[in-house]
Amino acid sequence: MKIILFIFVFSCFSVNGQVFKTGLIAGISGAQIEGDGFGGYRKLGVIAGGFVNTDLSEKISAQFEIYFINKGSFDAAHPDKGDFESFSLNLNYIEVPFSLRYKYNQFMFEAGLYYAKLVGTPKISDENGPVFVNRFPFKGYDFGGFIGVYYQLTEHLTLNLRSKNSIIPIRDFQNYDQNIGILNKLFNRGWYNVDLNFTIRYQFGND
Repeated sequence: MKIILFIFVFSCFSVNGQVFKTGLIAGISGAQIEGDGFGGYRKLGVIAGGFVNTDLSEKISAQFEIYFINKGSFDAAHPDKGDFESFSLNLNYIEVPFSLRYKYNQFMFEAGLYYAKLVGTPKISDENGPVFVNRFPFKGYDFGGFIGVYYQLTEHLTLNLRSKNSIIPIRDFQNYDQNIGILNKLFNRGWYNVDLNFTIRYQFGND
């Protein structure tokens, strides 16, 4: 309801021809956890929310967003290959990104930071069933950075591909990954969200 109210309020400014323009976001995410020992963007989730942006110059704009997003990790068992281990981690967030964007023809390139609030209880399971986290709980927030690219389909519709990574650990737990950077291996700092987002965006009003 807060997301809907946010979109409605700023849409009023857009309709009245003010500086701010608003729109809706919908898409999917492919996520993994750096540090859990399982690679690949196999955890699929949904993204739904809205945005508001304003032009700073002819080429540069700033954008603020708020949306719901699924993150986590997934690794399936492969009994035919002798692999009976499985792992599933589901994390739900309300995420608030802020970005600067540079327009070039039908493309826009972006870079920014995000803050996310964990919603609900993280759910973990493996080949033996649910796993209950007692020690080293997940933090109630996620903070990170991202880069991305937009492609404008029409006056109102754009496609966005975005790569995001936590800057601080979401869980202070042992890092099981083998191929990690020398600094992370030295300090073994914990687990991080890493995700790829693909969204379609509808912007109200006219350019």
